[in-house]
Amino acid sequence: MKLIAERTHLLAALKTVGHLAQKKNPIPLLRHVRLRTVGRLLFVAATDQDAYAEAEIPADVERQGSTTIDADVLQRMVNNFADGSQVYIDAGEALATIKAGRSRYQPPVLPADDFPAMFAPKEKDAARFTLMPEEVKRLLVVPRPAAPKGQADKQQLEGVYLHTSDDDRTLWAAATDGLTFIAADIPAPEGAAKLPKLVEPGEHGAGRPRGLMVPMDAVGHLIKLGENGLEIEADTNVLAARAGLPSSAVKVSYATRLIDNRFPPYERFLPPLEGVSILVEAGAFADAIKRLADMAGNEERPIAIEWEEEGDLSLWLDDHADGIYGTETIDIICRHGVGRFGARAGLILKVVEAGGRGQLEIWFSAERKAARLRNLDDQEMIAVAWLCELRRRPHHGAVFNEEEAA
Repeated sequence: MKLIAERTHLLAALKTVGHLAQKKNPIPLLRHVRLRTVGRLLFVAATDQDAYAEAEIPADVERQGSTTIDADVLQRMVNNFADGSQVYIDAGEALATIKAGRSRYQPPVLPADDFPAMFAPKEKDAARFTLMPEEVKRLLVVPRPAAPKGQADKQQLEGVYLHTSDDDRTLWAAATDGLTFIAADIPAPEGAAKLPKLVEPGEHGAGRPRGLMVPMDAVGHLIKLGENGLEIEADTNVLAARAGLPSSAVKVSYATRLIDNRFPPYERFLPPLEGVSILVEAGAFADAIKRLADMAGNEERPIAIEWEEEGDLSLWLDDHADGIYGTETIDIICRHGVGRFGARAGLILKVVEAGGRGQLEIWFSAERKAARLRNLDDQEMIAVAWLCELRRRPHHGAVFNEEEAA
């Protein structure tokens, strides 16, 4: 293989796919990127066997072929070449000669014959649809904070769950860690109706859950690729996407194996918009919680949220034996009943910030259940935070007595 490629294009390709070639992978070949040429194109690929990415860039190809080079070595090399330079690659059986300007290196190579092939959806009836950039953000960025991270007992939930509504008019994305839940929707694009449907077990085979689970690592990668939109193809086992990077000369194909779908049928457990409620400014509410959590030094510490028939909303740190004590007060726009509940600062912030600024409705019916939050600027989005029991009870008296308050 012998070619010349622009340094800018080659570096963009390496940065896009290279993260999959993990330096600690025990299989040497999987620490490499594969370079292969087809006509006047250079394809740069990497895989960790659960995900596969391949970037396509133009190149001046003198001799067709393929090889593999250590991903970290090649990326550092190209990154250090001068901006605007041309990168010359001549790969042999044991070494590759790589030159740019007056720089010349010879990294070792491995044969590309055993490099894994890219995987793709295999089912004939796979779903195929296109997502615009704003749709990628809504479906993947909005629910992502509710997904668990590094919890051994919730690995099957470490991702974003995609499914269509029963009438196939809406495409939903949801995530939950068991304590928070966030879901966002878009009008279903053409082709999304072929996403897996719920199939009950029968005489002739096992059932199949609806929708699919996209792993968290893949979610992050798809968000980055989706700046110019995504072409999606998905079946029950694999989701593949194709995108163009901001540099139009670089095109990327990406595929990920999916998590075994065991996402709960969440519609059955969502708290209804009933009980007692308040309407507040989301920004003021979130800022008050952040200040309390910052002074507590711990987002796990419960915050009490209460209001009476008149007056402002009061937020205060529960269990003042656990460090500094403090209160915040914000205006209530509207109220329905009297309320008092507790929530961990980090949990309530996840669901509030997912909805953005604007006016925030909070509904709840009892302690140790769940609160339903709704931003009036985005009433279709669903946000839920599970509540905790407060340690400081009303009969304990005022938060601050008159002397302390003075």
